[in-house]
Amino acid sequence: MSKLFRITLWVLMAVATPMLFINITSLVIIDPLASVVGLLFSALYLVTVVWLLSRTPLWPDFKSYRKLPDESKRKGQGSTFLWVFSSLWWGGGVAVGIIMVMGYSIIDLMDKLNWDFVSMSFGGAYPEEIVKTLGVAIILLSFRQLNRPWHGFVTGALVGLGFEVNENILYGATGAMFDPNSDMAGMLMMWQYRTLAGPLIHTLLTGFAGYGVALAFFTAKKSLAWRCGVAAAGLGIAFILHFSWNLLWEDYTTQIISIVIISLILYPLAAFIIWRSWKEAKADESYAYAPGAITSTSELALVVPQQQQEITEA
Repeated sequence: MSKLFRITLWVLMAVATPMLFINITSLVIIDPLASVVGLLFSALYLVTVVWLLSRTPLWPDFKSYRKLPDESKRKGQGSTFLWVFSSLWWGGGVAVGIIMVMGYSIIDLMDKLNWDFVSMSFGGAYPEEIVKTLGVAIILLSFRQLNRPWHGFVTGALVGLGFEVNENILYGATGAMFDPNSDMAGMLMMWQYRTLAGPLIHTLLTGFAGYGVALAFFTAKKSLAWRCGVAAAGLGIAFILHFSWNLLWEDYTTQIISIVIISLILYPLAAFIIWRSWKEAKADESYAYAPGAITSTSELALVVPQQQQEITEA
């Protein structure tokens, strides 16, 4: 864990807070009922996905072995809540704020070049995947307990989930305003589209990128070129799938075919990574967490729990 990365994380989260608050407040003022219902949907969506992730062996262990030999608690080493909160807040706050600055200029450039076909692809995939992946890297380097490749996948999933929930709120409010008959009907239609056509797309895409970054960070005995390659591959897969998803096909049938093809790549790949990570996490008996330098056998027992009984008996 690096204090520099953790300080950077908290500073960026603090800077993004007012912008996120202003965005949500403005939506509530414009359309209170649709916005409140959208926020309730978002809370349910978020809690459900976080709960499901927490039931898997991919979830990092922040709770075990948190006491020092003198029974005092370790301080400043993070917690499950801080990790989950920072991941969701990066995706739903920091990333959104940075993208608002970068994304519109890219879309404007595409319009001036008359590149309508790829305008939303560059406006979406280009800034979004890079900014979300940057957040995953900073978070992985901010918490000692994150030290396995699957921790990158689940951290990326949380960052992507935060972004996805924020985007769903914004799209839901847009649907409410553009429906000529009913704000509620427009909001519900947009939520239905967002959750059924490409469910968890941002969650999984950032999970792919995070998995690549974590492989680069936490795999032993690999060259720098290999580490850069797998990190770039994770980000590249997320970028290409997102870029392809956002292409503006003129023909509706072609659009549907494109979505189906991308889905046949995205969801099986996610299933494979989860299956492989699940298998490795269940078999992993070497997971260790050290708050600092080991100076006694008592502290060693805290780091390697299976040795605790042997040391006590000795």
